[in-house]
Amino acid sequence: MTHQQPEAALTEQIASTERFTGMGVNVVVIALAIVAIVPLFFSTRFWELPAWQIGLVLFCWIIYVVNGTGGMMLHERFLHFALAPYFYFGLQLTAVAGLLFLTRETGTGSIWILILPIAAQTLSRSRLFTAVTSLVLLALIWLAYFPNQPFWETIVDLLSIGAAMVFTLIFTSIAVRESVARTQIQKLATDLRQANHRLAEYAAQVEELATMRERNRVAREIHDNLGHYLTVVNVQIEAAKTVMAQNPEKAQDALSKAQNLTQDGLAAVRHSVSALRESPLENQSLAEAIGKLAEEAREAGLVVDWQIEGQTAERDRKVELTLYRAVQEGLTNVRKHARASRVDLALRYEPEQTVLRLQDNGIGADLSQRSASSFGLVGIEERVQLLNGRMQITTAPQQGFQFTITLPN
Repeated sequence: MTHQQPEAALTEQIASTERFTGMGVNVVVIALAIVAIVPLFFSTRFWELPAWQIGLVLFCWIIYVVNGTGGMMLHERFLHFALAPYFYFGLQLTAVAGLLFLTRETGTGSIWILILPIAAQTLSRSRLFTAVTSLVLLALIWLAYFPNQPFWETIVDLLSIGAAMVFTLIFTSIAVRESVARTQIQKLATDLRQANHRLAEYAAQVEELATMRERNRVAREIHDNLGHYLTVVNVQIEAAKTVMAQNPEKAQDALSKAQNLTQDGLAAVRHSVSALRESPLENQSLAEAIGKLAEEAREAGLVVDWQIEGQTAERDRKVELTLYRAVQEGLTNVRKHARASRVDLALRYEPEQTVLRLQDNGIGADLSQRSASSFGLVGIEERVQLLNGRMQITTAPQQGFQFTITLPN
């Protein structure tokens, strides 16, 4: 079973947010376009216009909607082209101008609201571009609706429309900034998770390097110790051979010393070889190793219920070692801190994952207050995360402690 990385989930969330934002802009453009043109269909003066003029109105309206939705998305995709914004906004201004002048004789006056989405979309450009486009839109409205109107009445009408435009610009600016800030936070969270994941990988590499250095040190120690003991033993045997006929007692003493040195050398080699062992699973299965841990816990006075579910199978060595260390750490914490009398252990083999559960009937813990005893579990949790698994801890004061680890095969 594949587990989606947390950073991948956040990346998908960011992409989903951007898709939703783009869809929201398209919905606003289409909604306002419908609101602007519907009153025309109920106006008798509109239907009195020549057929070619009605057709041209509908054509300009379609151009406005198509360019304002799909055209805007293309414009955002090709921002690196210098002429892209001028082509897009030029086409929108032409469509709006056509609608304003072609419908001014109908007296409905609803077409003017189509300038609001255009003004809002100019926020993707510079402030100067927004100011110039907004003034052009107001000029188009003046030329279409108020060319012969008294000056002060025209000023009042334009101020009313300008106020609506300013409100739209302010509201859109706030919404855009909030969306950008949310996207930046999500991206920062993704970067932070990726950095933490890389740090965990580096920590594992450092641990492996330290292990290799320790093995090399022990190997050198075996070489030096074994060479020393064998050399001394050889000297004692040669001395015994030399005096065997003349002084049997001295020869016997030399042979006794050689025997003692041999025993000391064997003990040193066993100690070094024990330190070199890669893991407790080298010569036994995971189930057998956990069974021995359970038996040790029983000898310490705990009641341990140890169960295996599913078809036993070999897993990745890193997976098996992580599960073994988790049981080892869990039983250690039970003996030291839990004051429990019973532990339930269950290992479940599934086709695509392995699940380990450990539960005791002890005093439990408060997860909001981490203690020194939890450092081992933190290490286990980091191991689990490195293997793309998950670890769930369930506990509360006086309600026992349980953890469940799920690792992909």
